Amino acid sequence: MKNIKYRLGAIGALTDEYEKALDELKIVLEAISNESFLKTDISKEKDFQSIRNIVTHIIQSGYTYSNYVRKSFNTNSIEIKLNIESIQQAIIEINKMFVYHIETFENKWLMTDDEMMKTIIKTSWTTYDLEAIIEHAIVHILRHRLQIQKILNT
Repeated sequence: MKNIKYRLGAIGALTDEYEKALDELKIVLEAISNESFLKTDISKEKDFQSIRNIVTHIIQSGYTYSNYVRKSFNTNSIEIKLNIESIQQAIIEINKMFVYHIETFENKWLMTDDEMMKTIIKTSWTTYDLEAIIEHAIVHILRHRLQIQKILNT
């Protein structure tokens, strides 16, 4: 069995799952051609017209979730503008977004369940506690990874 180093606390466990979801997405991306990545279907909503657009949406959403959390922690956030032209660039940007996620939780890894439940995050679409927004971010990646896999299999 592989010796894996796990992050501390509940936030650490959620971050480990977040990383796992991103790793699964990167495996899917690494297996396709750049042509498939860029292929556009204009009959779909803009965010979903190509695998590139879906991945850009995933990355921008990752920053958005971290920014909402940072706002609840009263820490600085950044706005990003992406123009991804290749799978290689997409993977680099996924990795940068994950580093931003990790930096969001610096000195927060050992928050108690009670502290996490009391950390309320109001987004433009709903209200979450800290655990719920991280779970939402994980499922968001999983859902769109599956969407990409379905595109590749049609």
